[in-house]
Amino acid sequence: MRLIHLSDIHLSSSNYHEFVHKYRHALISDLKIYNSSKKIDVLLITGDLVDKGGHSLLEIEGFDEYTNPFDIFNEVFIQPVIKELGISSEQVLFVPGNHDVNERNFSHYDECQLIDKIKETSIESYLKDNRTGFLHNERIQNFKEFEKSFHATNALYDFTNNHSTYLYNYGQSFKIGFILINDSWRCKTRKIQGENAKLFFGYQQLDYSLDYFESQNTDLNICLFHHSLDDYAEQKEVERILKSKEIELFLYGHYHNTEFKMSYSPFGSCIGIRGRAALNKPEESVSEYQSGYQIIDLDLNSYRVNQIHYRKYIYDSSRFDADTETAEGGIDENKQIFILERRNRKPKGFDLEREKFFKS
Repeated sequence: MRLIHLSDIHLSSSNYHEFVHKYRHALISDLKIYNSSKKIDVLLITGDLVDKGGHSLLEIEGFDEYTNPFDIFNEVFIQPVIKELGISSEQVLFVPGNHDVNERNFSHYDECQLIDKIKETSIESYLKDNRTGFLHNERIQNFKEFEKSFHATNALYDFTNNHSTYLYNYGQSFKIGFILINDSWRCKTRKIQGENAKLFFGYQQLDYSLDYFESQNTDLNICLFHHSLDDYAEQKEVERILKSKEIELFLYGHYHNTEFKMSYSPFGSCIGIRGRAALNKPEESVSEYQSGYQIIDLDLNSYRVNQIHYRKYIYDSSRFDADTETAEGGIDENKQIFILERRNRKPKGFDLEREKFFKS
């Protein structure tokens, strides 16, 4: 199974020219090469599709009729990619990041009220209010309305204004559950005096998703966040779920550089992979923060990550190449660590690549 992981695109008027005239062609060309050798199953975007709420996109010539910047993102980014790769919109999943909130859609007074009231013990009641409406989460409305419309015809996609879930059938044998966490509905540019420095989002989103996937008997569950675990006020509860419940892999972004994280306990484990900013500032001079993305190959027969291809945008020549700074040759094959463990689960088959290690 092949996953594409993009994060932190930050599409805006400032990078739009580079994107349209150089970057988009380079990305699609690179993806087509990998798609020709092994078909891409799902393309994942872990937040910050647009920059600062996407308002600058609405000011670009030709987009006068648009009111939601995510519709512009869909037209210029998602649709060209899926058309060239020959995949469907059902194979594209995304979660919101802090830049995907519309800060014009909340008042200082209401925000101060929420800060006083929202605690780890009370946030679940706010999740229930938010599930189908926008009583406390107006800032995420543009994103969520776009998400709902984008997946409207996908019968295997269960949408809420909090988390959403998607059930992907791989071949005839495997059910893959995708948990799409909304960890950005409380985000804003500036903290208010007295506010917790960490982010509350409602870890119960994970529990609700896992309850559903348990009823569906999924073989593997993959979670998408935007933020890192240590950004959460609920970090302890989130890590507890990742270590002990049936989530084998989580992907995230936010910091614009790569990271590999292993959440482990005697009762279970989970692998976390953070990606570079896919676009953001394409002319970035600091190598660690230059644009790039990941191709993650899973072997579902033996439940492991076979390899991760790290790709990097080379600004001077407008192309993608191996990200040799992150992994030797741009490919990580650390299979001893890349095991997707689940208690009491037995492999359904054998790793076909093992054949090359044995004599016939």
